[in-house]
Amino acid sequence: MTTQSRTEALRNEWKRIYGETLPSLALSKSPVQNSWPVHVDHCFGRIILDNVIGNDGPWMNKLKAPAVQHMTSEQLEGCIALGNAIAAGRENLVDLDAKSLRLRGKSPKPAANSKRKREESNPISRGERGSGCKRRQIDIKTALSPPFKEIQDVPSIHPTRSSAIARPISPVIDSELHHLITSSDLTPFRQRVLLALCQVPVGDFTTYVAVSDHLHSSARAVGNALRNNPFAPRVPCHRVVAADRSLGGFGGEWGMQGKHAREKVKLLRGEGVVVDTAKGKVEGDVWKGFR
Repeated sequence: MTTQSRTEALRNEWKRIYGETLPSLALSKSPVQNSWPVHVDHCFGRIILDNVIGNDGPWMNKLKAPAVQHMTSEQLEGCIALGNAIAAGRENLVDLDAKSLRLRGKSPKPAANSKRKREESNPISRGERGSGCKRRQIDIKTALSPPFKEIQDVPSIHPTRSSAIARPISPVIDSELHHLITSSDLTPFRQRVLLALCQVPVGDFTTYVAVSDHLHSSARAVGNALRNNPFAPRVPCHRVVAADRSLGGFGGEWGMQGKHAREKVKLLRGEGVVVDTAKGKVEGDVWKGFR
């Protein structure tokens, strides 16, 4: 095996561990760890990179982003080893997370709060468990948006869905776009979110909660993954709205008061989705036909 092919194999193994193995164990609440303070791929990447490469500071102080493209073979091996040790229960994830947060000048949260922690980036909102096993859908608007304010210069005329718009029953992801997404430097979770969105047909809309249910994740994680969509509008993030059908985020900003809201309204209406700007909401049934 050449040096180049060995490095590529290590990169793939590293992405598998922090992007698939550890999030899967966390979501299933595997007993290998007493507590899982994080659940998504970039959080595991942050913890491992800080402990292996950062050591005395955040890993970004010593390595250019994206990390996977700039890590040496030795660094990849070290991160893989620590990831495997976490997966086997030989290393305490809570302690490693606490060290990573301290390196970044943050205080670790008490273990009692760990269940509520799904993401560590900009909060949006999350689904929460009710008294039964049915999940209550919580609008992700709560933590990000100020009070609703209508945009005055977007007409609130209610267009009807045009029968001329082609709405495929079984959406097929364009092979070229699929390759662009899966070969990108985005984290495996962000890739899965974008691939899921490619299934939403023209003329339909879905919600952050619906996407998160499909991916066995959280609405917060999906919202954070969509804050920067490098493949828009081919990957139609404009077709995702909040659980209460309010407009949601677009271009990194939230709701009808966001500076990109009019563009989202224009895209949705252009595809036949009814948008009531007086209420700041879309109308119709939520599409949930993910496969």
